[in-house]
Amino acid sequence: MSRCTKGFSNVMFVALVIMIAGCQSMVSPGGSTPFMVGPGGSQNNTAQTQKQYAYNSNINLDVVVPVFDPGLPKDSSGNLDYDKIKNDAIWPQLRRAEAKKFAFSTKKAIQKIGAFGAVNVTPDSNVSSDVFVIGSIVESDSEIVKIKAVVMDSGGSVWGQKTFKHRVSEGFFRNSRNKNKDPYGPVFTQVAEYVYALLKRKNEVQKQAIRDLTTIRYAQYYSPESYDQYVQQKIVGNAFSGKRYEFKLTGKPSDADRMLGRIDALRNQDNMFIDRLQVQYEAFDLQSQASYRVWQKETLAEAVAARKAKNARNAKAVLGIAAAIGAVMVAKNSNSTYAGSSTAALAVASVAAIGSSLKDNQQFKIHRASLDEMGESLDINLSPSVMQFNETTTTLTGTASEQHEQWKAHLKAIYDLEYSNQAL
Repeated sequence: MSRCTKGFSNVMFVALVIMIAGCQSMVSPGGSTPFMVGPGGSQNNTAQTQKQYAYNSNINLDVVVPVFDPGLPKDSSGNLDYDKIKNDAIWPQLRRAEAKKFAFSTKKAIQKIGAFGAVNVTPDSNVSSDVFVIGSIVESDSEIVKIKAVVMDSGGSVWGQKTFKHRVSEGFFRNSRNKNKDPYGPVFTQVAEYVYALLKRKNEVQKQAIRDLTTIRYAQYYSPESYDQYVQQKIVGNAFSGKRYEFKLTGKPSDADRMLGRIDALRNQDNMFIDRLQVQYEAFDLQSQASYRVWQKETLAEAVAARKAKNARNAKAVLGIAAAIGAVMVAKNSNSTYAGSSTAALAVASVAAIGSSLKDNQQFKIHRASLDEMGESLDINLSPSVMQFNETTTTLTGTASEQHEQWKAHLKAIYDLEYSNQAL
């Protein structure tokens, strides 16, 4: 085809495109809706459809997602194993921040399903709720995220446990449509859908029993002498799996139990603290989001390169060792001139392969050092909380866990004072 012919074809193509665009801009005779052709004509093809979950129940159990275990390696004495931390390219401060961010992301994913009651992040599992999603970070290096989730109810019964993994594509940040998306988002959706699948296995009687047990176990904290009789406790597990407790409801107090009503009022105050805590976690998530995204974006290529370098190093090392073994076996089983030549060739190959793997190992160390340097400081600074109840004001300080313990102790003191006054 000549250049003139090509030029004419290009002009015709552009004209055709303009003509088609003009046709698409035409409106229907009776209104302003464009003519659209094809099954997807009435939809925005770039929009994502929100998955729908059919939950046919009037019982919406509350869920607590404690801050994740950051998964920092420890030695036999239970102290941080800094050698392994360095070898695994883990930055402890970053992992602690991720433990909070991952818990908050899991909370949001569970909320989207719409099958649960209140879904909250808490500093630990020492709170009152119907369902607990206990998470721990197995791996997180901006490319690979792996988390383990254990789902259990207020009775200590484990619904299930599973490990979830997601790999961020190397091209994720090249797509402008991913600007406000969490690269790790799919792993939290997996966890949420797993929790939902476990919930759907429970019938209405089971769910109501869990809710009732949550209420009575909370009442036990304030008045064990009154409510221990309704709860049966047993130890499950063994020395290998770890001992834990399970609780079962054996009865219920009267609906006219005034003490239970008073404790329920205190529980509402406790829930108010948890609600205020959500504001703190959300603020932390928002404030750290920009820095964390930069870390993820800048280290993704490093993480991918480190993984590839490690795989290449291991492969070359294996080939080098195999060649060295082959050289020894040839020398052992033959004394011929050919065998001598083969031995020399294999030996040279083994030295070259092992030497190359050591060079790759240096590159791997450089990549790991880059990962260390880029994830230096992200942490939550919890401001003092001022709580008011019964015309008394209390200022709570310290970590989120410490503040919650202070508030529970304050509510318990109020209950004890009122109870003692009634007894007089």
